[in-house]
Amino acid sequence: MFHEVNSKINFAKLDEDILHYWEEHNIFNKSVEARKGAQRYVFYEGPPTANGSPGIHHVLSRLFKDAVCRYKTMKGYYVPRKAGWDTHGLPVELEVESTLGFTNKAQIEEYGIAQFNQKCRESVFKYIKEWEAMTERIGYWLDMENPYITLDNGYIESCWWLLKQLWDKGLVYQGYKVTPYCPRCGTSLSSHEVALGYRDDAVDPSVYIKFKVPEKTVTEYLQKFGADPGLPTYLLAWTTTPWTLPGNTALAVAPEADYAFVKISIENRGEQLILAKTLLESGLTNRYEILGICKGKELMGERLEGKGMEYEPLYRLPEQLYRRWKFVFSGGEAIEPGGLVQESPARGENFWLIAEDFVSLDEGTGIVHVAPAFGEVDYKAGESNGLYFVQPVDERGIMKGDPRFEGKFVKDADPLILEDLKSRGLLYRSEKITHTYPFCWRCESPLLYYAKEAWYIKTTAIKDRLIRGNKEINWYPEYIKYGRFGDWLENNVDWAISRERYWGTPLNIWRCESCSNLECLGSIEELKARSKLTADSYQLKAFRDLHRPYIDEITFACSGCNGVMRRVPEVIDCWFDSGAMPIAQWHYPFENKEQFEQNFPADFICEAIDQTRGWFYSLHAISTLLFDRPCFKNVVCLGHIVDAHGEKMSKSRNNVIDPWLVVDNYGADVVRWHLLTAAPGENVHSFSMQMVAETMRGDLLTLWNTYSFFVLYANIDHFVPQGKVVALSPSHLDNWIISELNRLIADMIKALDDYDLTSAARKAGDFVDELSNWYVRRSRRRFWKSEEDVDKLAAYNTLYQCLVTLSKLLAPFVPFTAEEIYRNLV
Repeated sequence: MFHEVNSKINFAKLDEDILHYWEEHNIFNKSVEARKGAQRYVFYEGPPTANGSPGIHHVLSRLFKDAVCRYKTMKGYYVPRKAGWDTHGLPVELEVESTLGFTNKAQIEEYGIAQFNQKCRESVFKYIKEWEAMTERIGYWLDMENPYITLDNGYIESCWWLLKQLWDKGLVYQGYKVTPYCPRCGTSLSSHEVALGYRDDAVDPSVYIKFKVPEKTVTEYLQKFGADPGLPTYLLAWTTTPWTLPGNTALAVAPEADYAFVKISIENRGEQLILAKTLLESGLTNRYEILGICKGKELMGERLEGKGMEYEPLYRLPEQLYRRWKFVFSGGEAIEPGGLVQESPARGENFWLIAEDFVSLDEGTGIVHVAPAFGEVDYKAGESNGLYFVQPVDERGIMKGDPRFEGKFVKDADPLILEDLKSRGLLYRSEKITHTYPFCWRCESPLLYYAKEAWYIKTTAIKDRLIRGNKEINWYPEYIKYGRFGDWLENNVDWAISRERYWGTPLNIWRCESCSNLECLGSIEELKARSKLTADSYQLKAFRDLHRPYIDEITFACSGCNGVMRRVPEVIDCWFDSGAMPIAQWHYPFENKEQFEQNFPADFICEAIDQTRGWFYSLHAISTLLFDRPCFKNVVCLGHIVDAHGEKMSKSRNNVIDPWLVVDNYGADVVRWHLLTAAPGENVHSFSMQMVAETMRGDLLTLWNTYSFFVLYANIDHFVPQGKVVALSPSHLDNWIISELNRLIADMIKALDDYDLTSAARKAGDFVDELSNWYVRRSRRRFWKSEEDVDKLAAYNTLYQCLVTLSKLLAPFVPFTAEEIYRNLV
């Protein structure tokens, strides 16, 4: 006899019963250990950041990972599943700042780094408990008793060892260059962090600025191209960042483009503007008359002392803010750029035009405003042309150097700068534009491209190896391989790994205060040996907690001059932490060498598609840098979750759905089945409570009703299973459904082997429909009749075989329902 089945199923209540059974009988561990000694299937859990409660989008990735690991286990593989928690970085710091009511770094330092970092530690463990609860609730089988945690000393030490290997290879350096920078968080960001924060709905000024050309230049040079020496003459440039204009030190033109001298009338006063001929119609709002045309390289004029055609600076800032690139000379000729030296423009000195291939004729005016302090391209142009460099913005994003804007945040300075230019007759046109702009991926502040010192890993040195390694990886969907991820590798830039923050793996580089000698230490033992601490030293606390501020106190003697070696103040990018997990999760190479080797590389990883520029990239980069090979073989990329109207879920839109609410109302299996079948994994997933309710009323309720029907009549007739159906059933209907079942098994195995979970689940759903609406509906009289004959027994055996087999096939997808059916029937 089978236990009775309530046809009015409460899937959420079923979850509770099954969870209790799994826990009481230690089913997860038994399922893993039963395969010990079999072929290993290596899975890496991408560590979620413990900075907040899990959302419905986290459920999506976790159920996909769970389904694959359950399937591989059922196929006989040994599949350990080590949990992991990402506990460092801006996400955690900003959560704690919010709790404390802080808005800037100064408040953190006043509060105390030790206290602040302790709050960060407490915060992540609070959220880890929430993540563990949700992980268990949705049936994601994961070893949460032995997780890797990025804040652990052993994990940090492995990261130090890893960076030391790169240091010894000459792949770590400190550079002064333009880097993406968040003024709110006060830190540089990596290119892959920037990629996570782009918005295509940013609204900014779109302004056309007039740069005055000296009358002497017009008379002595431009007149031969048709310019009118009697008209005030201006170079017209376009920008969407007016706040960078005080940092302007050059204008760039395209050398082979045609530039027009046009006469316009403004308030009954004639003026002469210079801009690219192909952009006259889009750039000008006035009627115009073309007076002459010349090439960009002609417009520059004869170069004298490195200068082209001059124009008057928009702003002249205090001379102490200026520096200038000098050149290295050989045989009287400049052969390469030198460094920046303190030098300001002479009184009345003008700036000049340069010719650059980066100047685009797609929009604007064909004349680019160059501010070397605020753009990577601008910085390189300044370096190669020996331009002046001026930094009118501090690291908080506050303007300085001009009393009209001083003390204003850059974006707040925009209207003031435009009003000033308008009052001087230098603002030709001002509008608003909606365009793509990068924002901080964590605090959502607009980023600045800001010239400053930062530490880098030279990933450009291994670009070819990164691309070659990508060819060995199977991507699902396949187009990501040479599309989104491949493009990212093709355009690889050096990885900015330093963060001017507090809660993170300390950057393990020490600098001599006397001679500036640098050393990178790769282990705790090495640091202990160099620092020679006494037993009662306060600094010993650092070896119990490697975080700031304790690690900052550890100094040692310089090997060169015997001066004091002090750690640089930065911490390491938290993406470096997570990318190091194949190594650091085992505290390799300090211990667990065998475990590391057995679990490298991974057979399977899976996360949302944005991780192509996040965790997927950091994994691939670190593995290639260290081992010259990929660290994962198969990767599944998942789409994002949106609401029923296709809108991104956010608190500001009030459309966020609490996963606990959905799971507690409808049950984990209903949510799992909806997310697995509603759309292929890589697609955008629409999600709402109503959609989940509709899913429940579909395949799962149909399956349950079929199961309930079978148990009801099987118990009435005291049916005892007799094994598999014989090859020649007296019923064609039996033979047909068994044939369909066998086809389903083959199709699902093929789909699952190809990591196509949605196709596999949908095929199972189609079979459930056939089983209920065709087989059972047309076999009811066989179950209802009173006599016990071969036909009735065949019907019972056939339906029994279908339900038991279905419970196995569905176990990776809806494990609670599958467990209930299998336990009752077998």
